[in-house]
Amino acid sequence: MLVSRGALSALLLLLVATAPTAAARRDPDIVIIGGGTAGCVLAARLCAALPSQRVVLLERSAPRNETEEFLVRSPRLALSSWELPSLLDAFLTAPEKTLGGRRIRLMTGATLGGGSAVNIGQWTEPLDGTVGGWGVDGLSDAVARRLYRRAAKQVGVAVPRPELRQEYTDEWLAAAARAGLPTISDIGWPQPDHGAWVHRLTVDTAGRRRDACRAYVGPALRGACARNLQVRQGVTVSKLLWDDDPASGGMVAGRRRRPRKVSGVAYVASTDRSAARVRTLRARRAVISTAGAVGSPALLQRSGIGPPAVLRRAGVTPRVDLPVGKRFTTRPLVGITHRYSGVPLAVENNASVLADPAARQRWDTGRGGVYGVAAFAGLGRVSDRDGGYISATFTTDAEPGAPLFRAYCMTNTASAGRLSVADANPFTPPVVETNLLSKRGEIATMLACLRRVSAMGDSFAPVFAMRETEPGRRPLDEKYVRGSAGSSGHIVGGCQVGTVLDGRLRVRGFDNLYVVDSSAIPSIPPSAGSMASVYMLAEFAAARLARVFRLGGV
Repeated sequence: MLVSRGALSALLLLLVATAPTAAARRDPDIVIIGGGTAGCVLAARLCAALPSQRVVLLERSAPRNETEEFLVRSPRLALSSWELPSLLDAFLTAPEKTLGGRRIRLMTGATLGGGSAVNIGQWTEPLDGTVGGWGVDGLSDAVARRLYRRAAKQVGVAVPRPELRQEYTDEWLAAAARAGLPTISDIGWPQPDHGAWVHRLTVDTAGRRRDACRAYVGPALRGACARNLQVRQGVTVSKLLWDDDPASGGMVAGRRRRPRKVSGVAYVASTDRSAARVRTLRARRAVISTAGAVGSPALLQRSGIGPPAVLRRAGVTPRVDLPVGKRFTTRPLVGITHRYSGVPLAVENNASVLADPAARQRWDTGRGGVYGVAAFAGLGRVSDRDGGYISATFTTDAEPGAPLFRAYCMTNTASAGRLSVADANPFTPPVVETNLLSKRGEIATMLACLRRVSAMGDSFAPVFAMRETEPGRRPLDEKYVRGSAGSSGHIVGGCQVGTVLDGRLRVRGFDNLYVVDSSAIPSIPPSAGSMASVYMLAEFAAARLARVFRLGGV
């Protein structure tokens, strides 16, 4: 029987979720909550470094079907994957005072691999001098550089081959240069703070995305961790469990006692939306939350860890008073759109080309083609005022066909919001206020970036006949920014190092509960996305925890 590559990948994911291992037969030593970017890295690294320890990775999503797998693997279809709730969770924030009362859409990966399976796949590392200020013990900028390189090698990060780039990439770079953004390379250190370049992607030479599961967990299960790693899909963790005896300590109403020890987790089937049939899983050594920027703070709050007033409003009994959910931060995103009429429609945005069965066959047989083309053309950085970075594309929407070029400004921000659970049900979206663009000077920084982007669109060669359509004839001013700003999808904080976590990434008041994901990062990485930094942080945490656990500690 012939099986397509998409079907084979889906079958492998099913095997990952159901294969019996030693870890399935008795309580695991380590439970990892969330099979996203960080969870996949930690699971693979820890099981390999600790062969006598049993590791279980819990993931809320079901194994992907063939259609879902195709949307995940094809870089061109990244935007289309955002339309499927089985691949991506989306919810609206509370009305944002700084945006005129508008609600904005927040998105998080909802499939194995997390954000690394559904984002654009652009690998960006922050400006030098960033990571050393996070407050993580032993994580200096020099160490971070080495770990960025290690993760990039494992994932196979590279600049796409010319035939897998958007058709008018070179023309965009020329326009950016005429607008004052010279063509540069982001490979190496220090990272440049001004210019434009063809992005590095988490995509292989055949035009297939390599997410964290494929890069880390798949090889581990086929090799060193075949006996001591289990991935359980279709389960949602509702809360953490620990000994309720007051003598076991913790911080209650601000009083310090001996650290608590987490004993395991409570979970339900992800199809049980009422969360009625609760099961438990004990952890002999440690629990690590890698549930992401939304999932980890929500999990801690549902477990009674957070601001008491927030927990009481949600019907959760407060147990440990920590500022969980505070400093929840996302980067603002605003775009400028141009329409071109003097050159043919970019091939990667041509509906007829994409609908041709030959295009799918070419991709299925590992020869790339239009489905292997990146969803964006490249990246840029601006150093005007507080700075930020730019992402540019000729595929502006999930549906192909419009002759448009769009570039987005994603400026550096100090604005922070908060996340609060609405109730104890793990399927209820949290209440989030982002406070986008609330700090002094952030509107001016965004406008400086947008003027640069507008000039870039206007600087294409005359043959393109570019015409700005958004904002077009409307003024490029504060009203436009506040009326159109959204989230870039880069989210950090909520379980940040310093106030919620100690320098060892442990939840304060606990000796065996860790958070390792973007919620631990205390501020948005400047002029960069968050994915590469999550990979790097997970690599660091895995190496450190492996040393600690080998020595018998927690």
